[in-house]
Amino acid sequence: MNKLIMFHVERNIKTLFQRGFFLFLLVGIMQSCISQRQAVDVSDYILVENGKQIYGKEEGLTAFIFQNNPKQITFAQFLGNKYNLMKFTEIEYWVTLEGMKFKVFFYENDELNKYFDTTDFVASNAVPDSAVVGSKVKFLAISVVNEYNEDCLSDSSLFKNIVINYLEELKDEYNTL
Repeated sequence: MNKLIMFHVERNIKTLFQRGFFLFLLVGIMQSCISQRQAVDVSDYILVENGKQIYGKEEGLTAFIFQNNPKQITFAQFLGNKYNLMKFTEIEYWVTLEGMKFKVFFYENDELNKYFDTTDFVASNAVPDSAVVGSKVKFLAISVVNEYNEDCLSDSSLFKNIVINYLEELKDEYNTL
């Protein structure tokens, strides 16, 4: 005789509330474990290390990073007009401040993105596309060395205040064109 044995299985049906609560709990735990990235406000300017490399130095230059003003001509055009430069790419020029010579390096957008992670920076001057005259890039960067290739924006530089004053004036002049 063959006996047929049958098992009775009941499905455990979870309610929508139980599933939603579990999902909510899982998301809450995951968010508490993920570290939040800190946003950096660039309403005036910031100094960031490890920029362009120069001959004879292992570490990169410190960069003066500030917000672009898209309602103006490009900053490269501004520098070209101000200092009678013949080109608007790979901009480097010498300037004399308080009787001393300094070489200024302007970062093109590709270089800026190569050396610095600007995704952490917050721009406060959002402009609609219809108002853009120059460039849509959000940030601009400049590094400065003296005649001896010393980083003039580093914390150890004796020229830091002189150079920062020059760069702030340059930035303000560009923003008030």
